[in-house]
Amino acid sequence: MADQPTGHPNVQVKFQEFLDGWLIRQQDLFDRLILAIKPENIHKSDDQHQTLIDEVLCHYKQYYEEKSIAASEDVFLFFSPPWFTSFERTFLWIGGFKPSLVFKILNGSVKDMTDEQQNRMEMVKAETKSEERELTETMAMIQENIAAGPLLISARRAQNMVDGEASSELEAAMRTLRSGMLVALDTADGFVRR
Repeated sequence: MADQPTGHPNVQVKFQEFLDGWLIRQQDLFDRLILAIKPENIHKSDDQHQTLIDEVLCHYKQYYEEKSIAASEDVFLFFSPPWFTSFERTFLWIGGFKPSLVFKILNGSVKDMTDEQQNRMEMVKAETKSEERELTETMAMIQENIAAGPLLISARRAQNMVDGEASSELEAAMRTLRSGMLVALDTADGFVRR
């Protein structure tokens, strides 16, 4: 079949190389952020701290841009990334980590929030859970409507075809599935970037 879902091994290699470098830069930014909050550095200007914050935000923007480019070539790669460990894959949700996971981490590590901060955090948490639920339902609908219906039927028909015959129905179903999953991934990544 000419249009295979994982027919782009170069996409995987290229994104893995980008990710390896990105993670090294992320560690450097993390070290700089830790250094910036040390008492001896509190006196630094807001401009210096803002510059570092801008670098961090730009760094994450670059990740999502590269991910989007690679996903447009092979979206299925991001639903089971080979660069994740099996443990990391247990947390995978629509090509990334579930945004509400952040709240679990914050609840265990941030103890000195004001009442106002706690209230704002609860509002964001409720909004996040609501949007996660919508995206999860969208992904389930894509899987049920496309994968379980036309794709399954076309795959069964393809088994009965003579060697070398390509099923245009199967290819069309795969394109539709790929397109739906790409929209879901882009939507989830857009939600995370906000």
